[in-house]
Amino acid sequence: MGQILNLHQAYLTGVTTPELMIDKAISRVEERNSELHAFASLDYEKARSEAAQASDRYRAGNSRGVLDGVVVGLKDLFETAGIPTTAGSRILLDYVPTHDADVVKLLHHAGANTYLGKLNLHEFAYSPTGTSSQFGAMKNPHDPKKMAGGSSGGSAIAVATGMTAAALGTDTGGSVRIPAAFCGVYGLKPSYGRISARGVIPLSWTLDHVGPIASDLDDLEILWHTLSQKPEKEGTLPDTRQILWGTHEIWDTMDPAVTTRFGQAMKQIEERLEVSLRQSRLPRIDEVGASQQVIIGAEAANYHWAWLASRPDDYQEDVRERLTSRAGYLAVQYIEALRRRQELIDFYDNHVFDHYDFIMTPTVPISPPSLDTVVVNGMDVRQVLTGWTSPFNLLGLPALTIPLPPAAQGIGLQIVGPRFGENGLIAFAHSVDATLQS
Repeated sequence: MGQILNLHQAYLTGVTTPELMIDKAISRVEERNSELHAFASLDYEKARSEAAQASDRYRAGNSRGVLDGVVVGLKDLFETAGIPTTAGSRILLDYVPTHDADVVKLLHHAGANTYLGKLNLHEFAYSPTGTSSQFGAMKNPHDPKKMAGGSSGGSAIAVATGMTAAALGTDTGGSVRIPAAFCGVYGLKPSYGRISARGVIPLSWTLDHVGPIASDLDDLEILWHTLSQKPEKEGTLPDTRQILWGTHEIWDTMDPAVTTRFGQAMKQIEERLEVSLRQSRLPRIDEVGASQQVIIGAEAANYHWAWLASRPDDYQEDVRERLTSRAGYLAVQYIEALRRRQELIDFYDNHVFDHYDFIMTPTVPISPPSLDTVVVNGMDVRQVLTGWTSPFNLLGLPALTIPLPPAAQGIGLQIVGPRFGENGLIAFAHSVDATLQS
């Protein structure tokens, strides 16, 4: 049973209350946030007020369900009515939305307490490092000299440290899975469009995915069902599990510690679970990367065009450089990338997942690097961090990361499933996780 269900049972029986738990969450924020920079803003008064209302509902026997009174963090990319939404940038410091994002509405309907604060992120979600934000670089809770990952670094830090029970992030090239892996927690990027992104400040509307981060798979599953509004029994775990152990000659040699630990995990899985493993290079992987770069570059430049012209100095330097350097794609290049994306989607749906039930890779090809890392083995660290994650944004396939023990190492195992196969993916992840934790 996960943390959220345990909390719900404790609230129902009066062992504890949402008010007591919000005070514990605030204590953890006070202990670690100034060092780790998990939050962009905080509102203890509003969070305590919401916790008091949840406590009243439990006492009256009117609980809204398992998320009632549970503290769930929001990446500061989700619009929140009457509460600033900054995207980690000076550009939007004064932006106060008038409406909640769709997923925020769903959480409020379920009784979740999202008011503790908004979580920090790499400015406008445009980097997997988590090191550039108006509110400070996000730091790894297991070793603050190292990266927490991005762009949803604040979300992963908050969950890993117990500041929140769970959190929401966005994932355009790995921005849920990378920080979840580095911080030793669980993260899910569902199929494209499976969870609404309406009311979420975009980076690339063709590649953006909304996903949860949690401290265990049970909690991740609760968030998934709440946000997707899909029934819990939709989809089943395949009886015969054919697994593609995805390889790539560059990423497989990037960090021997990751390669060794991942190989050990795959051996455990093969020996203890009824699976058939085939080790092979991910099909057409380089084509995926080429199209991804054009799409994200063109769409991000389009969204930021007016601000780049009128307020260029208000951006973090690295984000401004990425936006301007990728603003020159021709319309024919963008359209060709979209055409190729659809071709690759069809190929994976019809010619990869007709042979395999799941794909498994390391989540990130390196362990968490130091905060000042720019280059790894002669490559841009941003390219390295997204090496295993970004292909599945272009393909729109569901992918989740689970931590390989010990979690403090920051090494994750990524499992990818067929389109709209989240329930089967999560069920298989439960089996894998139980095997690795035993």
